[in-house]
Amino acid sequence: MKKLIPSLLLVLLGGAALACTGCSKEKRAEATAAVKEAAHDTQEAIVDAWGEVKSFTFEKRDDFNAKAKSLSARFDVQVSELRANYSEAQATASRRAAMAELKNSEADYKAKLNALGTATADTWAAAKDNVVLAWDRLQASYRKARAS
Repeated sequence: MKKLIPSLLLVLLGGAALACTGCSKEKRAEATAAVKEAAHDTQEAIVDAWGEVKSFTFEKRDDFNAKAKSLSARFDVQVSELRANYSEAQATASRRAAMAELKNSEADYKAKLNALGTATADTWAAAKDNVVLAWDRLQASYRKARAS
């Protein structure tokens, strides 16, 4: 089910794009609303799934890594969509800054996630907290880039 969410989102986006090419303004608005709702539902599913792994102990580190990487892959779909709709030549200064912040946040998150792989029982809690904080920063920068 979780693997279907990004695929479902892409199908909905593609369907909306096809549907909007020869339809009325009202139907385009309905299709746009459906796509936005699907994207919102996907975002909520990612947040809910992330909340579940925050309490994992060192003994469950492999499960934590697997879930974090899975969430990252789903989030990458959303970031790719955002980047596909971004044109630096037409972007405002605030939009360029938001996209740069997103890129930095993404790199920081991936570095923290990779560092988690070398964590010991003694350093696990701090390393996991760093991943969680980096994820939260990544989410915030994504919302900012999407809003600008």
